[in-house]
Amino acid sequence: MGRLRGSEISIDKAIGNQIYGFIALLFSIMNAVNIFNRKEVFYTKNDITDWLDINDKESEIVDSGITGNIKYITVRKKLTEKYCPLCGSRMHSHGQFTRHPNNQVLADGYIVKLTVIGRNWECSNDDCSYTCRDEFPFLDKNKKNTKIMPLLIINAMKDLHLTCRQVAERFNVSDTYVHDIFTAYVDLPRLPLTEFISIDEVYVNMAPDMKYALIIMDFTSGTILDILPSRRKQYTEEYFYHIPLEERDKVKYLICDMYNPYINYTVSFFHNAQAVVDSFHVVQWLLRLINNYINDVKKKYQARDRKKLTEDNKQRNREFEKQKDSKEVYILKHAKWVLLQNAENDQYYPPRFNNFLGRVMDTISWKTEFMKLDSSFSEIKLEKDLYEDFNSHYLNDPENARKALDELIEFYAQSDLEIFRKFSRLLKNYHDQIINSFVALPVSSNEKYPSRLRRLSNGPMESFNNKPSQLRTDSHGISNFDFYRNRILWSLRDDASILAVPKPAKLVKSYPGKKRGKYNK
Repeated sequence: MGRLRGSEISIDKAIGNQIYGFIALLFSIMNAVNIFNRKEVFYTKNDITDWLDINDKESEIVDSGITGNIKYITVRKKLTEKYCPLCGSRMHSHGQFTRHPNNQVLADGYIVKLTVIGRNWECSNDDCSYTCRDEFPFLDKNKKNTKIMPLLIINAMKDLHLTCRQVAERFNVSDTYVHDIFTAYVDLPRLPLTEFISIDEVYVNMAPDMKYALIIMDFTSGTILDILPSRRKQYTEEYFYHIPLEERDKVKYLICDMYNPYINYTVSFFHNAQAVVDSFHVVQWLLRLINNYINDVKKKYQARDRKKLTEDNKQRNREFEKQKDSKEVYILKHAKWVLLQNAENDQYYPPRFNNFLGRVMDTISWKTEFMKLDSSFSEIKLEKDLYEDFNSHYLNDPENARKALDELIEFYAQSDLEIFRKFSRLLKNYHDQIINSFVALPVSSNEKYPSRLRRLSNGPMESFNNKPSQLRTDSHGISNFDFYRNRILWSLRDDASILAVPKPAKLVKSYPGKKRGKYNK
């Protein structure tokens, strides 16, 4: 569950100091499930002291049982002599009270329905008139929940797939209570910068100036160091300048995509670092141009088909609003992979009859039919494969990669295709950053990969980005970025700590949220 922050004691010790009795009670119930099934009272005189951690033995379990997945237990204060703390006079019982704390959910799936019975007390001295009521060590005064409830909720929030509403339903509380408890106890700090960091953005759409949150990751471990509410300059500049210069100067490589402000961080903030452009984004940029070219070819065939349809309608004196795909358009829609797929990852398509084309199609058939549709397709595939071949070689060999890249830039600059002339200019603009991506780090060795090297890339970051995106979708948008940030970090950090002293209610409730729009009746 983590450690308490703000003190030197662990959360386990803190639980022992505050609510050990109630935890012991719950686990004793779990261990006594067989006795529960026999509908027997399973407590003894000594058990009461152990379960409730009450040295004066002032409480007793008077009833217990199980029905389905619900375990019932009733705890009552013993009737003992009580004296007024003000005047020392004896106090008299002034009626009983019963409290029913919210149901607790145990690890075995059972629900504990706890009932506590206490007494109201009144001083017998008419001049004093002091009154009080019995208190239980595992219940806060005037609270519906036990002291363990916040910790159970915080632990459940480790599962990023659960929304506040789902956690609230599990513990029979409101989603606002879950939100406030998490906000009060969890406020995680940023982690120190490392030598190899990755930077990327994720879509949050909180405000016009907070469309994309900035994520900072340690490349070697995959740990998220911090999340900023925006990638805009007014947020990033203040944030990074507050990090000590000595710490920023330890960064050696900054891995990012081709977003120029990220690359310029090496000039503004990380003076000893070199920028690395992720190879995936370079290839993706080229594939996007090729895909656009395929779409342009498809539009030409569609325009031809529309013209033919219009002429046929005039000759036959009819009007058809919907145009069916021709075989050429169908192939261009369903066989883009012929150009876009990596040559090393060619897939095998077994022979299968295609109803639309009216013939058996296999891998060779799809490739042949696709390549016939435009005279430039063969040249596009050839030149694309040249870069993919370059990109898959020269691991941890930047010097030879530099020579090969210079040759490719010159070759693409002389290409007859505008796609690759544009690509040549892109490679030239990000020349040094692309070369840096061939630097590789050794990873933990094992029997399968005894000497494996890992190339610098934003691959770990791209795989992580699905998590905050899914959380935003499940939550139907984001209105409180601090909660969103802490929720993600809490779910990812195994050694995350909670606050020893929770935030006061004034701070928890102070977040204004989104500004409400106009209300139309």
